[in-house]
Parts: sequence; structure tokens; C-alpha cells
Amino acid sequence: MRKVSLAVIGCLVFSATTWAQTATMSLTSPQNGTTVNPGDLINWTIEFSVSGGDNLGAALVSVNLVQDGDNPATLDIPPATAVPAAMSDFSRPNGISNPGESDPTTGYTGLQRGTPGAQNLLQIGGAQNTLGQTLPPGTGVAEAAVVTGGVGQSGNVILATGSFQAPAAPGTYIYRIQTPLVNVLTAVNAPPAFSPVISLDTADISLAPFSFTFTIDGDCDPCDVNCDGSVNGSDIATFVAAVQPGAPAGCSACAGDTDNNGSVQLADIANFVNCLLGL
Repeated sequence: MRKVSLAVIGCLVFSATTWAQTATMSLTSPQNGTTVNPGDLINWTIEFSVSGGDNLGAALVSVNLVQDGDNPATLDIPPATAVPAAMSDFSRPNGISNPGESDPTTGYTGLQRGTPGAQNLLQIGGAQNTLGQTLPPGTGVAEAAVVTGGVGQSGNVILATGSFQAPAAPGTYIYRIQTPLVNVLTAVNAPPAFSPVISLDTADISLAPFSFTFTIDGDCDPCDVNCDGSVNGSDIATFVAAVQPGAPAGCSACAGDTDNNGSVQLADIANFVNCLLGL
């Protein structure tokens, strides 16, 4: 199934004239500025608002979530967790968004694009159906034509939330939003009339804050196999799993590698037992 370009929708379906209307987007994380352990959950939230008095609320909102090219390690950023209830008219099947990939219903939660292992999350968001016409039930897109006005004019609205596990490599990591796209309504008409919109210039969309950072400590304890900060019996099951052929990467760069040879093998068992015994 081919990706729908929200940028193209913004140019072809909507007016491109801008006036004084503005919008703000922000990316925040409770882990911003903190030191975390490998494997810790990193949570993020993207919010937006639009100016009042010069438009009738958001018609389309989209943005990319990307990782800095200088991060010590990369990952495939998972799609957002869900479509917020307040944004349901911006997502399939009511509104217009990319087709679903990880989610079979909607691509509102973002599309993973880039080199595998380093994929960013593109075009998070979608648009209301302002055309005044609906597609047939079961089509899966633009099935509602009643436009909601005032979206984003009463304070910040959550566009999306998500999370990912912190990588194992130590160092400082940066994640940011970029390539914002916002259209606002200039009139809200009842179907079958079209509700006209204005596409905001990039210069009129503020990204503040546009990034968050966290640091992974370089210290690594191979005996703390589950990365909970202690070496005890709770590490045994994780160690046994790590020894198995084809086991996934551990929660830290050295988890279970008690002989420091770069891999977790049967030869690590003796040292691991000594760790548990305090020897």
C-alpha cells in the first residue's frame, strides 16, 4: 500500500496562502536531561497549538521525529502508541492520514523510514476531511465530513505519545522534531460545502522545545544482567536466556559477559555464579 504524502495533500487540496496565523509544536520527555540505564523506557510527547482570533483551528498537523546523526547508537523509533481521542477526526477512518503499516488501521502514528536499525518516524499526524464529501463506509479514509473547529486554540493538544528502550552504547543521545506541516481553517461549513483552510509557512510554525536529550552512563556491570542496579537472584533467569544461541542483545553493552570477551557464552557461567556468591 502506497504512502499518502501529507505534504502533497497540504499543497493540492488546501489553499497555500498564509497571513498572520501561527502554530507551535513541542517535543518533551520526562527523561530529558537525565542519566538512564541501557534498556530503560524513554517516553516522548508531541503537542501543538494554533493561534486564535485569526483562524478557526487546526485542519492538518504533521511532523517527523528523528534521531541525531551523532548519537552513539541508533534504533528504529517505534510508532506512536495510539491516536489521541481529541485527534480522531485527523486519522483514518474519519480523516485523512497515511495507510497503516504497524497499525493495520492508520498511519497517523507515524511511518518508520530509513536504514533498518536507524529508522526515524515520519509524518506523525493527519488531517480532517474538509472536502464536504465522504468516501463510502469501509473505504477506511475520509469517511466523516463534519469538521471540528477550534482544535488547538484552547491550549496545547497532544498530537502523539510514544516510547522506546534506551540503547546500550554509553553517551549522550538527542531526538528532535522537524519538517512540521500545519493547516488551519478559515471557515467551518456544513457538508456538502467545502471548509477552506490556509497552509502555514514553516517560518510561522515554532518548535519549542524541539528536542530532548538523555545520557547513558559508561559504567557497566556484567553481573547485573537485568540492569536493575543490583546483582541477585533476579538476574539468573535473564542470564540463562542470554546464554541461549540467538539470544537478543542484553539491556546493557556488557550484560552477562562476565569474562569480557564480547559475547555471552557458557564460559561466563562460573564468573556469574561467583558474582551471585559475592566472590
